[in-house]
Amino acid sequence: MRQIAAGLILVALFVVLVASRFKASDGERLAAVSRLGVAKVRNALPPSLNVAAPVDALRKELPADPAAAVRARLTADKRFAGVEFRVTADGGAVTLRGVVPDARTRRLAVGVAQNTVGVESVVDELAAPAE
Repeated sequence: MRQIAAGLILVALFVVLVASRFKASDGERLAAVSRLGVAKVRNALPPSLNVAAPVDALRKELPADPAAAVRARLTADKRFAGVEFRVTADGGAVTLRGVVPDARTRRLAVGVAQNTVGVESVVDELAAPAE
């Protein structure tokens, strides 16, 4: 599917270039502008950094521990505003503790934990007042 989409984009680009009477000298100008832009970006970055450095910085900020990853997801989710979760992990097994307002919120929290990268199983120790 991606190959078909890429092919269609290339055909559309070719049609646009032909329709606009694109010349070889225009291509040279476009290449020169691109090289100038790349040079300016490289000069703006500190010498020790490369283009992959921002991606590496983001990866370092992402939690590697399953408990931290689950805690971050639960904290960021607006559906759990005002709910305090205690999340612990033993390897890939994550335990959720706390008091949730209802059974629906409990199911949602367990679902979020189960769908977190690095989590193999979830131990549900959440309490809902209606139970």
